Amino acid sequence: MTAPSAGVIIGVDLGGTTLAGGLVDPGGMVQYSRAVPTDRLGRGEGVLQNLLEVVGGLAEDARKLNHPLLGVGIGAPGVIDVGTGTIGEDIQNIPEFRGLALGRILRGRTGLPVVVDNDVNALTLGEWTFGHPRGFRHVAMIAVGTSIGGGLILNGALVRGASGYGGEIGHITVDLDGPDCFCGSHGCLKMFASGADIARQARHLLRVNQPSVLAELAAGDPDRIDAPLVFAAAARGDPTAVTVVARAAQALGAGVANLINLCNPEMIVLGGGVMEAGEILVEPVTRWARFYAFEAAFDGTRIVRSALTKESGVLGAAALFLYEQRRTGAS
Repeated sequence: MTAPSAGVIIGVDLGGTTLAGGLVDPGGMVQYSRAVPTDRLGRGEGVLQNLLEVVGGLAEDARKLNHPLLGVGIGAPGVIDVGTGTIGEDIQNIPEFRGLALGRILRGRTGLPVVVDNDVNALTLGEWTFGHPRGFRHVAMIAVGTSIGGGLILNGALVRGASGYGGEIGHITVDLDGPDCFCGSHGCLKMFASGADIARQARHLLRVNQPSVLAELAAGDPDRIDAPLVFAAAARGDPTAVTVVARAAQALGAGVANLINLCNPEMIVLGGGVMEAGEILVEPVTRWARFYAFEAAFDGTRIVRSALTKESGVLGAAALFLYEQRRTGAS
């Protein structure tokens, strides 16, 4: 029989396309993991069922492995009422979860303590607990993926704000006359630098420009363009792709500078799938951040790429649970 452990947390990252979960020990080791498409059944009501099945399956895995369960941490899109575990109205990727009392549902199913929070808040706590910023008191994160999210830790505490909107870096304005955003504003950072919007801009330019490397990589079909394809074309010097990447880097650099000037963090972590492009993006982002930020504040801030793995969302959810246990003094 497997020797008992000190306990594990069920950590779940509820993404728009993938629902990933794992058993995580307090030291940050993922002992076992599962992943399914978020809406595996192809209809909205299937998402909650998928989540319950993943959590239930992981609870059974823990029993088989002789790992006591400490609790459940969930990172979900949108603004969350952490006190009740209820998901707010501003959830774009999984609209059927609006107003869902997810924490209450999971507590009823598992009999365990459950913490639910915004997925990028969870990612930020994962970085702070297990990644580069360990030991720092002032940390910010920008997660650049399909959309853009942010998280803030100031004076050793996660900043959620008065109603859960703390850290919404993707919706700061970087262009007063910029394109309309779903949030109701104009010129938001996400409209220039998220993966979906990098692809959108490239598709638009490709339709009005001459044939190019980008068109070749997309086999002449603009609908096939995604952010990795744009970065690949930019690396080959394609003018359309270079223009889009340069604009994204400048916008992200302005976002980083805003965090530096507003919060004066010791470290800013850049994560998410778009940042996997590497130096073609990181170098100009850092250069523009230096240009826009106070010099002394910039010099006191380390800008790093996330060092966590593809399981970082699962680790973040576990870190969220551990953080709330410490913050509330729960045993």
